[in-house]
Amino acid sequence: VALRQRFAETSAALAAAEEAAQAAEARLAATREQEVRGRGPLLEAERESQRVETEIRTLRKILEGAGGDLWPAILDEISVDRGYEVALGAAIGDDLDASSNTTAPAHWALTVGTIGEPPLPPQAEPLSARVKAPPALALRLAQIGIVHRAEGEALRRLLRPGQRLVSREGDLWRWDGYTSAAEAPSAAARRLAEKNRLGELEKAAVDARGKLAGLKADADQIAQALRQAQADEQNQRTLVREVRQAADQARD
Repeated sequence: VALRQRFAETSAALAAAEEAAQAAEARLAATREQEVRGRGPLLEAERESQRVETEIRTLRKILEGAGGDLWPAILDEISVDRGYEVALGAAIGDDLDASSNTTAPAHWALTVGTIGEPPLPPQAEPLSARVKAPPALALRLAQIGIVHRAEGEALRRLLRPGQRLVSREGDLWRWDGYTSAAEAPSAAARRLAEKNRLGELEKAAVDARGKLAGLKADADQIAQALRQAQADEQNQRTLVREVRQAADQARD
């Protein structure tokens, strides 16, 4: 009777151990599958973060190389709404290379109301509404209007002395009759576009780094869970062998 009871107990223990081993194997397989699924998004996030960081470094080198050391151009102090870079470049052109430092040979000095600041044509939006710039440029920007290119020629006749109109495409109409059709973007327009692109990339880099950090944290947790699942599965296999040996001895 005692031997039968011992055999029954060891048989039940073996069945329980085998069931636990199967569950451990299933958990290990599921964890491995989760780890494999996470590799693709993690690698993609790493590539995207590296791509953004590389483009940021490239643009910074371009912008730093274009700037002056002794008297930086006032262009470096300007930010313009996306899509208006060409308009600003066409409206002011090479004057953006002058400095805001009044000790520079070519500079912008603060001047207020020297021409009475006449209003622009009612259909024109002041370029100053789309540009953030040092106060020295306020008067110039206030006298530049943004219009649809089809309306420029007609509205030019309403301009007061010193005023000019510009389209987002880069067409220019001046109060004295000078007119310039849009051509390739100026160097200033390209640089303004690069500054805007740099700002966008810096924001994208923050998002990319945050996403990458989150995925790495998830990967670390999965890796830890995988190590634990491997250890549990190995322990269960060892237990099955030990219990099976005891069951075989009880049967014998």
